[in-house]
Amino acid sequence: MAIHLSTPLEKLVGIGTKTIQDFKHMGLFCVRDLLWHIPFRYDDYSKTKPINQLRHGDQVTIIGTIKSISSRKSKNQRISLTEAFLENETGTLKLVWFNQVYLERRLVPGSKWSFAGTIDRRFKETILLNPIHEHIGLSSQKTGRIFPIYSLSGNLKMFRIREAIEQCRSAIFEWQDWLPEVIQKKEELCAFAQAVFFLHFPKNQQEIYEGRKRLAFDELLLRQLMFAQVRKQQQKKNSVYIPVVKEQLQAFTLQLPFVLTSSQRKAAWEIIQDLAKDEPMNRLLQGDVGSGKTVVAALAASSVLAQGLQVVYLAPTELLAKQQHKVFCDFFTEYTPALFTRSSHKVGGEDVSKHDLLTKIENNEIKCVIGTHALLQESVKFSRLALVIIDEQHRFGVEQRHALLERHNQEMVPHLLSMTATPIPRSLALSCYGDLEISCIKERPKGRKSILTKCLLPNQEESLYKCILEEIKKDHRAYIVCPLIEGEEDETKSVIATMKFLKNGPLKQVRMGILHGRLRSEEKEQVMNDFLKGNIQVLVSTTVIEVGVDVPEATVMAIFGAEHFGLAQLHQLRGRIGRSDKPSFCFLCPKQWSPRIKDRLEMLVVSQDGFFLAEKDLAFRGAGDIFGTVQSGFTQFCFADPFNQVQIEKARFWADWIFEQDSSLTSFPLIKQELLQAFDAIHLE
Repeated sequence: MAIHLSTPLEKLVGIGTKTIQDFKHMGLFCVRDLLWHIPFRYDDYSKTKPINQLRHGDQVTIIGTIKSISSRKSKNQRISLTEAFLENETGTLKLVWFNQVYLERRLVPGSKWSFAGTIDRRFKETILLNPIHEHIGLSSQKTGRIFPIYSLSGNLKMFRIREAIEQCRSAIFEWQDWLPEVIQKKEELCAFAQAVFFLHFPKNQQEIYEGRKRLAFDELLLRQLMFAQVRKQQQKKNSVYIPVVKEQLQAFTLQLPFVLTSSQRKAAWEIIQDLAKDEPMNRLLQGDVGSGKTVVAALAASSVLAQGLQVVYLAPTELLAKQQHKVFCDFFTEYTPALFTRSSHKVGGEDVSKHDLLTKIENNEIKCVIGTHALLQESVKFSRLALVIIDEQHRFGVEQRHALLERHNQEMVPHLLSMTATPIPRSLALSCYGDLEISCIKERPKGRKSILTKCLLPNQEESLYKCILEEIKKDHRAYIVCPLIEGEEDETKSVIATMKFLKNGPLKQVRMGILHGRLRSEEKEQVMNDFLKGNIQVLVSTTVIEVGVDVPEATVMAIFGAEHFGLAQLHQLRGRIGRSDKPSFCFLCPKQWSPRIKDRLEMLVVSQDGFFLAEKDLAFRGAGDIFGTVQSGFTQFCFADPFNQVQIEKARFWADWIFEQDSSLTSFPLIKQELLQAFDAIHLE
């Protein structure tokens, strides 16, 4: 029977009912699905090596003659060990199998065999552990080549999935190639079908590289095509033109109690120019902790409010929304900004009912609204919304980012300003935010002092407690951050245990408070107010204080279990102090210690450059950890390196080139089909 991409897996020879069920559990129903089940790694047994040169971890094929073989019980009597000695002209090698006594009858002394496996030298002798074997002269070739390793499910065995894929090899070349030939030639990429074939049936490492290179480029290009499509659709829409009124901008900046940095001025001007267009702005403002993004956003908001239009400021947490509401109330006394969260509804400083607030927003009586995800509800309607500001925008994700925009008339949408305090390397920004223009603030406001950062080894916390007590005498405050709320016996891993330990020990004379995500909203607000006023001198908290919390009197930050956090998150936490002209101190207190942990934490000791630390965090941990949450709306990469700026730039170039050739993609039907499937898969629109 001929095998095609559409052939159901039930039609394959030797595939039983149980195997079919395992395949279905993995989402594999037809040959196309099975062939797209790409190996996640390989065992390379194509290499041979002299026995006397073998090293731990070597993946090799060794050919030789069985010298002896015997079986015995392990010391605990639970398993059987079969041990054989293989001999060739380069030496003698010990082979070990677990619970395979039948091999005694098969591997007869004096017979010649080929063995493939991984060398293990953990027990002070060189052992080939659980090798596969093949009698010399047979043509099945179980050894001496590269073996693909697939993810499995249920009772599915590796040999079974390899046999199934072997039956389907001819169907691979039915796949249509969606990538234009001109791009394949320019970028020196193999055909799509050839790439899939290489990955299932590689003759050497070069073929694996060529296959993955092609599929990686496909992922990057598809991502950039999606971004280009979003940009193109946005450009077709109209937005409210906000004129540049220099007198109004000057009046706003003159009433500020500080002078804007050059980076702030540049970023603000880029935003103001975008607002003065009739197409919607789509810009990301990124800056290090404490660099002053909020005032830049407020400057942009002032232009919109001066035209009698509405502004929305979305914050990721209720705590931050309430804080930013107070800031905006100070900035815009004449507009009386409102607060809209799940549990709080205010106009200025006065509580109002949710219904009244919704009515005032819909009637344009309220021009400026600060809130959380609650503002994304369908019940919240705006009459003249012209600017949406999203703080810590990666916490909302792609779909939520467009929720307020897509709700409006398709021909008239608000401008969008996204912000993040996690500095993003350019490669990652292109990968995750290719639909946004990017502005950066790299300077710290004048007067801010560097934060002295120290890494304390376990049981070296005495200097930390001494510093906290000295700072409290100056009427300053301290944060102590723990990775957990409760559930750890270790007194410095959870906020509950840490609070108990400190109150009964080194900080028993200090007024302490506790803050974590399980507290009710009003409890969190009370704790933060007490901390701000000095009623609480030391705040023991989880990472809920990571984003945006601003207490100028806080001069000490201690992070227990520091090894559990990424560099970017540690830098964010450190950014809660050093927010005034007072000297500040950060203590990193890991509970485990190793050379890798030391190297990583030392980065914070030597640098306070968030962009530098973000690059290092990419190398240490990867993009997901930098952002803390996966980007909602776009699939994750399987083959591509999201930090490879060169390849991302190439993909963006070709995405733009494709749309320049044909903006409707009519002449690129396969690309159009891929793009539609990708958007359908993420439910972006």
